[in-house]
Amino acid sequence: MENYQIAPVKLYIQDIFRAKQTEENRYVYEMFNIKFKKVMIHGVVTSIYNKTAKTTNFELSDPTGCVQVYYDTEKNNFKLSEDTVKDLVKSFARKSQSGHDKILTMSSMLSSIEKKIKFPFDFESGSHVCVIGDIFVDNFKSSRMICAYSCKTTSVERDIVWLEELRYLYEKYYLKMQDGL
Repeated sequence: MENYQIAPVKLYIQDIFRAKQTEENRYVYEMFNIKFKKVMIHGVVTSIYNKTAKTTNFELSDPTGCVQVYYDTEKNNFKLSEDTVKDLVKSFARKSQSGHDKILTMSSMLSSIEKKIKFPFDFESGSHVCVIGDIFVDNFKSSRMICAYSCKTTSVERDIVWLEELRYLYEKYYLKMQDGL
């Protein structure tokens, strides 16, 4: 078993290109003396291309650079089976008939789930997005990309908070890890 951090490492986009591939495993990277596979980045979608019903490619930018992202909605951890959705609808119908006091909340949640299933890409060019995924090398272009398994729309305010979180992480944790302190 590899010895690397399981949780995504929060990074600036420029660091995706600065991280070094480990010799033991080409899918594990190292930076600041931390070995990792998953990354979390935030940014603004600057272009979307090769979009199908279930997959898309897009470019994500932050103040440090931009990276190409491939997102396949079939390979994320949030996919619900049709049976699960049917069970949710049946459960909602039973609760609504019984006059459950949380019916408005349940209705809102069910609508949100159905919307995400029908429209898996809730972002467009100009949207602020949080991406969790793996770094991989596109063999055609010999450049690094992100293979995403979670893309969530955020806001400009959340991105400002994100940049402050990263500044804090770099100052108080990452750079000290790099120096061996």
